[in-house]
Amino acid sequence: MKRFGKLSLPYLIWMILLVIIPLMLMVVLAFLDIQGLDFKNASFTLENFKTTFTSVYIGAFFRSIKLAFITTLICIAIAYPAAYFISRSNLKFKGLILVLFILPMWSNMLLRIQTLNRMLLPEGFIKNVFGISSNLAGTEFSVVLAMVMLYLPFMVFPIYTVLEKIDYSLIEASQDLGANNRKTFQKVTLPLSLKGVASGIIMVFLPCATGFTIPEIMSGGNMILIGTIIEQKFKQGVSYNIGSLISMVIIVIIFLGIYLIGKFDAEGETLL
Repeated sequence: MKRFGKLSLPYLIWMILLVIIPLMLMVVLAFLDIQGLDFKNASFTLENFKTTFTSVYIGAFFRSIKLAFITTLICIAIAYPAAYFISRSNLKFKGLILVLFILPMWSNMLLRIQTLNRMLLPEGFIKNVFGISSNLAGTEFSVVLAMVMLYLPFMVFPIYTVLEKIDYSLIEASQDLGANNRKTFQKVTLPLSLKGVASGIIMVFLPCATGFTIPEIMSGGNMILIGTIIEQKFKQGVSYNIGSLISMVIIVIIFLGIYLIGKFDAEGETLL
């Protein structure tokens, strides 16, 4: 027990310095009338809530949720068949496909986003190769496309891992009892794979809803999402309180969403 305590000490220090203290500072700033980090002239206030829950911020929040929701649905629609196909492939072919999914993740994220953005510009790759002038750059479509490109592997691998671990004897038993392939998938494979789907949803939806890099680059800074608002508030250096409050609200919503997914019970067992 003492040995375990010593081994966990670096982790505890890391958590305290980089997670707990920043979270506590964020909560404190959310309730202060303060310019920058001038704590000497700061005072307690609830006015930050009025500023935060305005039409601009609420609109940005729902737009972020909408784009994240669309991205997650597209990722599920692509990832589940892909993961199912990989899990049923022979070993050599399976390894090759997994490597193809992993390879793009080795390259720089910003490089991939910038490359896609250049392709969608009116005089970009599509125009030069196909002779078609593209007006997709700076649209919601381009943002969703970039997020799908980046986060699709994070949906594929959890689903694949769960599908790979399914006891094939259960599928054989279902078929022996007269169930066809569709019925077997519906009653056996799909319910047993929902843990992977739930994990993939968390790993895709959360960064899509709160990120600012992709919307900033793909929209040219013209699309206001909740992540870009938080980035601007902290970047300005004078609105840490508003940025902290928005972040705090998002964290609460995120934990609530994770809790609800964890409580979702299809067969009497939690998904997480």
